[in-house]
Amino acid sequence: MKIKAADHIGLNVSDMEQNIVFYRDILGLAIISDKEMEGRFLDTVQGKEDMRYRIVKFESPEGFMIELLEDLNHKMSPQPELTLQDVGLRHFAYEVEDVDAAYETVTKAGFKTISRPETSEDKSMRLFFVRDPENNLVELMQFKEVK
Repeated sequence: MKIKAADHIGLNVSDMEQNIVFYRDILGLAIISDKEMEGRFLDTVQGKEDMRYRIVKFESPEGFMIELLEDLNHKMSPQPELTLQDVGLRHFAYEVEDVDAAYETVTKAGFKTISRPETSEDKSMRLFFVRDPENNLVELMQFKEVK
């Protein structure tokens, strides 16, 4: 097998509208698709009957996609506040132009962060982690020589 390219990351959500606010309005990602899907294909690949999803896809400027999936036929709840040290997918990252401005934006909007932006010892990056409405950790980082 040979991987050709990365395509997207998928996140199940319990409240699509809250997540649209976070990913579109706060992070500034573009919505490229918003549709519902159901049927035999979805039931088969999901391994569960009576599946019906609202699927919203967001794209960052370089083309990386986040796919949010809201199960319209089965109740879903946000995950607990897991830490970066827990097993499994713990975070994904976006590079931002100004990490301090990004921190101000997410905190003013009421989203929880692990810490304020921190600069690495070699001064090559500055970053912090924010929780989305489903408690997923999103790393917002700035690469450059930071004084």
